[in-house]
Amino acid sequence: MALEFNKVVAVIDIDDGLAPLIMDVARRMTAPDGELHAIDSNPFITTFESPYAAGAIEADAQAHEADATRRKEDMDALAATHGPGAHVAVLDGNPSRDAASYAKKIDADLIVIGSHQKAWWKRLLVGSESSDMLREAPCAVFVVTEAHRRRAGKA
Repeated sequence: MALEFNKVVAVIDIDDGLAPLIMDVARRMTAPDGELHAIDSNPFITTFESPYAAGAIEADAQAHEADATRRKEDMDALAATHGPGAHVAVLDGNPSRDAASYAKKIDADLIVIGSHQKAWWKRLLVGSESSDMLREAPCAVFVVTEAHRRRAGKA
C-alpha cells in the first residue's frame, strides 16, 4: 500500500530542474479521488537603486506581471504533462510562506517541495526554501532531493 493523501500541494519553482520530478512525486502521492494543487511563487524583485528613478516602479511592475504570466503558462504545461487535473496557481511573494498559507487555506494533507541540499555556508548566505517550509508548514512535508532525482534516473 502506497502513501496516499487527499489534498496535496506541489511547491514548484518552474525554473528549477526538479520541477517535473516534484510534480510526478506529488501526483503519485495524491489519492485517486484526491486533489493535486501545483503552486509557484513570483516574488517581486526591484531592479532600480533609487525609489525616485523615473519610470522604474512601473517598469518593475510590468516585468513582474510578465514573469507571472510566463510562470502560469509554464506551470499549466507542466501540469498537463506531469499532473493532469491539477489546480495550478502562481502566487505573489515569499515561496515558503505562500505555500504554507495556501496549504492551510485548502486544508492540505501534504506538501511536496524540492531541495538542492546546499552546504551549510550556502544556506547561510542564500537561504533554503525547503528548510523554511519545514518550519512554516501546517501539514506533513515530503522533500524531493537531487539524490532522489539521481536514483530515479532523471538527472
